[in-house]
Amino acid sequence: MHPAGIMLAVLLLAVLLALFRSEWEKRSLSVETYEIRTDKLREGARFVFLTDMHSASFGENNCELLHRIDGLSPDAVLIGGDMITCGKRTPVPPKTDVCLHLLEQLSERYRIYYAEGNHETRMKERFPDTYKMFTDHLMQLGVEYLCNDTEIFDTEDLIEDEEDDIVLSGVSLEQKFFNALKPGFGRREAMPDGYLEQKIGTPDKWKFNILLLHSPLYFQEACAWGADLVLSGHFHGGTIRLPFVGGVMTPQYQFFIRQCAGRFDCEHASMIVSRGLGTHSIRIRFNNLPEISLIKVIPDIV
Repeated sequence: MHPAGIMLAVLLLAVLLALFRSEWEKRSLSVETYEIRTDKLREGARFVFLTDMHSASFGENNCELLHRIDGLSPDAVLIGGDMITCGKRTPVPPKTDVCLHLLEQLSERYRIYYAEGNHETRMKERFPDTYKMFTDHLMQLGVEYLCNDTEIFDTEDLIEDEEDDIVLSGVSLEQKFFNALKPGFGRREAMPDGYLEQKIGTPDKWKFNILLLHSPLYFQEACAWGADLVLSGHFHGGTIRLPFVGGVMTPQYQFFIRQCAGRFDCEHASMIVSRGLGTHSIRIRFNNLPEISLIKVIPDIV
């Protein structure tokens, strides 16, 4: 065979193997554990953080996902948004059945706090009737839907001291904070001064504040606002992850964004960026397993 033919055959084989690997990864699950230490609490808590599912399913009726979550014994499940997929131009409302069925099962076991991603806010703008049915269903399940809202994590079963509070806040960013992510290397819409305060007020600095903020590009603003822990997603781990490089390309065609996945620290605060569970637009995962985040908040009493 001609050398060029051999090279082409090898290239095609490599592409097929990569696609096979990607299909396997999209159906697999990985648990990533993060420990967050704080001197604001006397007792700890365990949270499972899920984001960017985009109606993916792991096993029949998401039985594999539920089994993995049950094995982690969380005190609550935190949702970071984009559990459904709402297209920018499609005339058809998004399908919500997979997400709702999962949350129906989770709500029978755990307290759930749900913050919006850009796909939920897009659904609200483009398909308000579907959005209302979706959020009404969640509320009927007892899910705390944090659309620019704050809730005290009810620790009565965990912590006797009512001053030992964990505060959960969810911010719904306008679409301009996502649409500005044109192809490039981290360009973003500037967040105005006082934006987070206008959305959810000023945090109590004596409490442990968890902020569910779908885009990780605004960690500095969240840190200045007073968050102790920021939970984000949105970038799907960078689609393809390479050793020593990290994520290669986000679904928004941004390249080599450092905040695609993992833990980041800023002064008093930490940010955890999940690789997410599903895909959309670019339906590839390579070296980038879908992630369940287990977050252990641990008292650090001197």
